[in-house]
Amino acid sequence: MASCKELKKDINFLAQQIMTECFSYLEYSPVNNQENVLEILHETEELRRELIYRANHLPKGTKLEKKNYYKEISEDLVKRNIELLDRLNSLSDF
Repeated sequence: MASCKELKKDINFLAQQIMTECFSYLEYSPVNNQENVLEILHETEELRRELIYRANHLPKGTKLEKKNYYKEISEDLVKRNIELLDRLNSLSDF
């Protein structure tokens, strides 16, 4: 099991990567999708805050329950980041 510190680093890193992609999209693509990209940016920040909050507020329980809790957070992290990237990539389809 990775530490809470490493999990929070991963959460911040992936959020930063999505935000970078969004800003690149805003810089190099048509203006007509700007609101959609800003919405994705907002959701990325909300996701980052939610996952950091969940990582910081570990429920009381056994070691196995804690391990499963962190595993659930990391699975949510991956799944929801892929969804956000898919939404961003779908904006570039003409």
